Amino acid sequence: MTGGKGADLVLDAVGGPMFEPSLKSLRRGGRQIAIATTKDRRVSFDLIDFYHNQSRLMGVDTMPLTGTEIADLMNSLRAGFQKGHLQPPDVQTWPLDRAIEAYQAVEKGGSPVKHVLVPAPTEKP
Repeated sequence: MTGGKGADLVLDAVGGPMFEPSLKSLRRGGRQIAIATTKDRRVSFDLIDFYHNQSRLMGVDTMPLTGTEIADLMNSLRAGFQKGHLQPPDVQTWPLDRAIEAYQAVEKGGSPVKHVLVPAPTEKP
């Protein structure tokens, strides 16, 4: 997808088993932003490869942000999507009564699909 050049930016919302492969996918001087992780909180990577590639690693913690701050952050990404530089992932929706299956699918990994739990529609009187 990058013509062999590597990614400019990886937004890593998986962490754990995807951390090092994501880091290795960066172009020279590329950035990886760690946003979340699986249950595997600890990672390892080749430090020499990291600094030879002049990679940059940043962490983002959205937990202390307000809803307005998160909205502003998401809005700052809008131009990238509108210009086609950023592509949204495929989404698989799950009804709440299948939440355990959804979490198992996320834990299993191996797919770039985002899993979204959807409440059952409420009946209108």
